[in-house]
Amino acid sequence: MSTKEQVNQLFTQTVDDWARFYEDPKPLKMSAQNLVSRRRFAIEMTEAKVPTGGKVLDVGCGTGHLAAELARRGYQTWGTDLSEAMVQYAREHYDAERFQVADIEKIPFPDNTFDGIVCLGVMEYLSSDEPALREMWRILKSGGHAVITTPSSICPFFYMDRGLIRVRFAIRPLTGAVRRMFGGQQRPAQPYPKVQHRRYRKSSWVELLRANGFELEDWVCHSWGWYGIERFFPQGAFCRASDRFARNSALNWIASDQLACVRAIK
Repeated sequence: MSTKEQVNQLFTQTVDDWARFYEDPKPLKMSAQNLVSRRRFAIEMTEAKVPTGGKVLDVGCGTGHLAAELARRGYQTWGTDLSEAMVQYAREHYDAERFQVADIEKIPFPDNTFDGIVCLGVMEYLSSDEPALREMWRILKSGGHAVITTPSSICPFFYMDRGLIRVRFAIRPLTGAVRRMFGGQQRPAQPYPKVQHRRYRKSSWVELLRANGFELEDWVCHSWGWYGIERFFPQGAFCRASDRFARNSALNWIASDQLACVRAIK
């Protein structure tokens, strides 16, 4: 199974989960709060750079919530996603004519169509960045803006989580034996497919963006917390608190999620 097929399968299986993520503006879980904060920053960046009434494409639109919110704020919005199930949800709940299945490396719009692009939670699943960046540059008008998210490669919480995962795998046989000794049931395996999830360092990412015709104009890094202990200690409030430092370069480097607002140079 190719990387794109794995990603498609993952998001096809999680449509309902994604639809629920934005229901609570202050969720208890860090995973949900990360998405709520990410969407808020993306909207703020878009409104700061793209005039109301402009054409905006949500690449990797998922269930269509972000495109619908931007439309509510006065933008002309469209959405594309690799997952047919996600697009079907968006069509059923929002404007059916504005959403379609498409690959980010082959975006089905003419050159110089859009004033803005939002691309949240897509790049890290790709095999390489250049084909997607070239496509976004192609469909943006000269001076158009894109908001693109990536996970940080230097976030200390990520490495703490990875250490916790290694410990859990190391002691899994022991905990399983203890559970069976006391009549417990074996926990079912994770039903979702594993997908690659690349991480990015700001300096090299900005350099790559510039090499593909984009100039950085704004940078936000948010989301503090340990996914490894999420089941024991919900960290939505801790994650939410990091939003106040999202533009503080002395502190935001420790956060896990990065948003770059870039301008297309043509």
